[in-house]
Amino acid sequence: MEVFLTKLPPINEGQLKKELKPHLEALGIAEYYCSKARGKDYAWVTFIDASDGSKFLQRHGESVPSNGGSAFFRTSSRRLLIANSLVVAKKSSRQLDEKFLGHVKLEQKRKAEKAKKADRKNQPATDSSSFTVSSVACGKNIFAQKDSELSFVSQTSTSTSCSAKITRRALIVSSDTDGFRIDIPYNIIQDFIVARQYQKITLVLTETPRFYESFRTQTYDRNSEPTEKRGWVRETHFHKLPGHTRCVSQCLVYQFQVVDRDFEQLVRRLETQNYVSITRYDLLVEPYTGIPGDFYTSRMKEFESKLLDPKRHRGLPFPFLFQVQGLVWNNYLHPSDGHRMLKGMAEAIRVCRAKGADLPFSVESMKRLRQRIPYPCPGVEPEQLDVSELLDIILDKETMHSKGGTSQSECYRTSLPSHQAWVMKAIVTPTRILLDGPDPESKNQILRKYSHHAEYFLRCSFCDEDGQDLAFNPNVSNDRIYDRYKEVMRAGIQIADRRYMFLGFSHSSLRAHSVWFMAPFMDDKLGLQSCGSVIRGLGDFDAIRVPAKCAARIGQAFSETPFSVPVSSLEIRSRFIPDVKSKDGSRVFSDGVGTISAEAMELFWEYLPPQLKSTTPTCFQIRWAGAKGMLALDSSLKGKTFCIREESMRKFISSDVAEMGICDTSSRPLRLWLNRPMIKILEDMGTSPEWFLELQKKELENLRAVTVDIAKTSGFLRQQSIATPMGFPSFLKHLSGIDIDYRNDDFMRAVVENAVLRELRLLKHKARIPVNQGVTLFGIMDETGFLKENEVYVTFDRSQEKISRPPREGLVLVTRSPALHQGDIQLVHLALPPKGSPLRDLQNCIVFSQHGDRDLPSKLSGGDLDGDIYNVIWDLEAIPKRTFSPADYPRVAAPTLDRPVTSRDIIDFFINFMKTDILGLIATRHLTMADYNAEGTLSPECRGLAALHSTAVDSSKTGIPVDNRSLPKAPKYRPDFLSPATPLKVYDIGQVELNEEDDDDDDDDGMGVVKHRYYESKKVLGTLYRSVDEKKIWAEDVKRHDTAEGGDIWEGLLSIPKTFVWKNNLEVDYKRQTDKAWEIRNMYESSVSDLMYQFSENPRRPISEVEVFCGFILDRHGKQTRRQRDMSSKLREEVDRTMSWIVKMMQDPEGEEGEDSVARQKDVLELCWACLVVGCAEDNEGIMSEYTVGGLKSFKILAAGCMFKQLELFLSMIPEDGKEPATGGFVGVRGGSGGKKVTLPLR
Repeated sequence: MEVFLTKLPPINEGQLKKELKPHLEALGIAEYYCSKARGKDYAWVTFIDASDGSKFLQRHGESVPSNGGSAFFRTSSRRLLIANSLVVAKKSSRQLDEKFLGHVKLEQKRKAEKAKKADRKNQPATDSSSFTVSSVACGKNIFAQKDSELSFVSQTSTSTSCSAKITRRALIVSSDTDGFRIDIPYNIIQDFIVARQYQKITLVLTETPRFYESFRTQTYDRNSEPTEKRGWVRETHFHKLPGHTRCVSQCLVYQFQVVDRDFEQLVRRLETQNYVSITRYDLLVEPYTGIPGDFYTSRMKEFESKLLDPKRHRGLPFPFLFQVQGLVWNNYLHPSDGHRMLKGMAEAIRVCRAKGADLPFSVESMKRLRQRIPYPCPGVEPEQLDVSELLDIILDKETMHSKGGTSQSECYRTSLPSHQAWVMKAIVTPTRILLDGPDPESKNQILRKYSHHAEYFLRCSFCDEDGQDLAFNPNVSNDRIYDRYKEVMRAGIQIADRRYMFLGFSHSSLRAHSVWFMAPFMDDKLGLQSCGSVIRGLGDFDAIRVPAKCAARIGQAFSETPFSVPVSSLEIRSRFIPDVKSKDGSRVFSDGVGTISAEAMELFWEYLPPQLKSTTPTCFQIRWAGAKGMLALDSSLKGKTFCIREESMRKFISSDVAEMGICDTSSRPLRLWLNRPMIKILEDMGTSPEWFLELQKKELENLRAVTVDIAKTSGFLRQQSIATPMGFPSFLKHLSGIDIDYRNDDFMRAVVENAVLRELRLLKHKARIPVNQGVTLFGIMDETGFLKENEVYVTFDRSQEKISRPPREGLVLVTRSPALHQGDIQLVHLALPPKGSPLRDLQNCIVFSQHGDRDLPSKLSGGDLDGDIYNVIWDLEAIPKRTFSPADYPRVAAPTLDRPVTSRDIIDFFINFMKTDILGLIATRHLTMADYNAEGTLSPECRGLAALHSTAVDSSKTGIPVDNRSLPKAPKYRPDFLSPATPLKVYDIGQVELNEEDDDDDDDDGMGVVKHRYYESKKVLGTLYRSVDEKKIWAEDVKRHDTAEGGDIWEGLLSIPKTFVWKNNLEVDYKRQTDKAWEIRNMYESSVSDLMYQFSENPRRPISEVEVFCGFILDRHGKQTRRQRDMSSKLREEVDRTMSWIVKMMQDPEGEEGEDSVARQKDVLELCWACLVVGCAEDNEGIMSEYTVGGLKSFKILAAGCMFKQLELFLSMIPEDGKEPATGGFVGVRGGSGGKKVTLPLR
């Protein structure tokens, strides 16, 4: 039964629930649900049991007087008081919402599951706690002297009565009277210090809190009745703290004076709730009587003024100045300590240069210093923060690290491949500017052109304090944060004696809210280069009068082009050719794709890395002389030639024609994965739900089998490309062949479990389902004219064994992600060109026809051929019952300026883009509406959202944003497949558990954001979501093998080379290579450690070694953010490069590839054996154990894999009748040229 309440006071839904609770408990009613529209004076209460509703109305409902008076004079049997207001209650006349009933059903199921788990764990739920605060202070914890005690020094404070509330996720300090709120998430609290003696709580933070100021406005409903609405403004500081702007960025210790009478009881309650670890310590407080915030600011000004003066740090290379300034700005060092460190480093360099010695430290050792500096918390000794001690650490680190390799610069010890450069980075948050790096990144046109001046370029990201995008909330204004961002972009960033100014950004970095800055420098020809001269050197942009479009054209130079081809010196000719268009000229069939001859293509191959060169790609995504797009092989072209489409590829005129940058190649086919929008459209097209469920079932069976069958394990890891440079998938098979179970090693088991968990979560929460009868490929145009309208030709190699071979002819589905419009998936015909056709020379691409009224790519989410990839499905079970016409949105003319575009115009566009970037919100709203409405994607709301999505995608080039007010209102209930994923707990070694996390009691977070409510979706996405019970699979199929038999595997592995040498009577002694092995281990573990910190969102909390080894980041909160996905892609590249480098050092220590003598291979075997012994040693000479819990574990796996390979190679080289006979081997290795497979005894 549903009851209607009216004449409510201005309270929200959460407050209404609290007010109703005592009334309902008095009646013994437990199951009920409230629904209240924001800003309205009415609400509905739904009772699961109709008798409860009758009971409630009997007590509180309105009734007609016995004298038969009018309805106006009705009275209630017992008044219902809500927040001291008389409320009218009566039976509702509206029909119950089907989605609401689905929500109730889902909630009851989830509550029952939680109750069972709570009973099993015997853990009673804990309520939130609150306490009163009388003052707030911001400052730093310091040791005034080497032997002094830790104390808090306030830089600014205020006396203000406010409330502090402990919720499940954050400490919230707020005051309705003063209109402020401070959010302090628990994950940024390094130490929660309670001083019983002073009744103070001191928080040592890793990030700045989130500051808000409230305001109230009046809005009017349809009846012109005013409603008061409360809004919030995100602030860059806490306005109640005097002078807080001066110290907010570096003073991250906040102290609260608690006035609750029973402070001890409060502390015990906090300890019981266990949301955050609590330290009991009576922290001393040093009084400060100066101008609020001025003391720290004056020290910072002194430090920065000394950095500005080159005479003060003469001889200290800029990368070191960058590092020291980063230590201060990032809150590792006090400015005074930063100055002392500069003096100490300058003196050390002076002494070394006087002796003619190398620099005593490097950028790498400086970066690692950050990993050693602790937070000033109880338990930390003063010596750990002493500058002289920190300088000794740098020198010790450099002594350790300098044994390996030479570099391209005196400041670096690590050499980079030619396609990478050291890139310095800055991170701009609402309150701080952090300095990071330098880190290796792929070059772009600018970094390649000025390769000797890479340190004058700075990559700058704009984000929230936690590294994520600023969250969109219609009730919170971020305007002051964006104003700060704009100020930084216009004023630049001063680092030492260089001022970096805004330069530009690529399309991908625009989406990632990242830009490039640069500082002026003298180039190799002694010409002064500034932002203006660098951009002028790219080409002529004066004719482009649209800021967004101009930014996109300049941004072509900032697209990552890992490889380049010197087309001029190779005498490869270029030609400009016209585009292929429809008869009326309105459609371009060749949009973004040109051609290349076979002879020129083969020259391109020579400039690709070996792993790509061997794949002989026929399509290249390029950037050259103002042109962008694809070059596809046209074997009918003669000579060394490539052809550029004059209109669709050439974006601006440029004389920079010497090199062509290559962004990507068609080196291999990509597996096709379904996603939620694609599945929804196919469902609406009439594809059988059984097809999706069967595909999902097969993938679930595969994932369940991964940890059971070693062949499945190896194949899965190979498919996921996990540690392939060291042969990890094959290594596990080798272990199984000699009866060693990898699961007895915690680290290797954690690697496999992490990989399975990642795929399992993608399968459940993203509906990422593989389609074997499908493929993903670059799209190009048929230059021969063979393909008719609505025909395509698909060609790919068999490097992906999971991809089935398509039929020669037949129907195929073609689409492109993201697909939102019901016509974004088209049904076309597959055709096979005749033998001898130039099309048959292509590979790993889909070829589209050049005939018809409209090109097919533009029908697929507005695609083109400048590098877009397309999905093709030929599974007959997927063929739908009906198809829909594609979307055809009119081109929107972007507003133009009456003058050339300036950098200020581009900055304004960038800031406005960040403000209005709601692409993800539109896509989520589309998924919600498509499930909520019976018509699915055909509903008017979904059609409108698809159009808005198209506008949002184009806004990066048009500058025309989507107004969030134009979105259709979100339904009150969401489908269950949009529920948040289960949080993760990651242990030190990288082992993972699925956490149980209760929801907050409050439906409203206090800022107008109501907690989402979910219902069980009856459509195919809901069925797919509920078909994956990740907790059950994790417990029964993945984690059940925790107790594999066999004991420690490394004892057995260490005996293999020893037995092999003895059995074959070889003169091999690993001890001769022990020193070299330690050097290699040191270099590997230093590199892995760097990656653990480099790819962490919190610079003091590294990701796990398992995540580095796997090459992807697991989000602890459930699902990866966009930034984490981007970072994972770069992490995979870096860890593969590191592994390849270390494997080469083991297997080719002298750099003599091709030398296959037995003597040389014996040396390599000795080194691999020594690396395995060293890897198994507990003592790693203090490299990692001092600051990584438990040390690093993966080096011995790398070494064991190399040893297996070397034993295999060595056996194949020894003749059976030679002086060193091969009398035995081990499973999987052939003894001699024709030897038998003999099991090698391990013990």
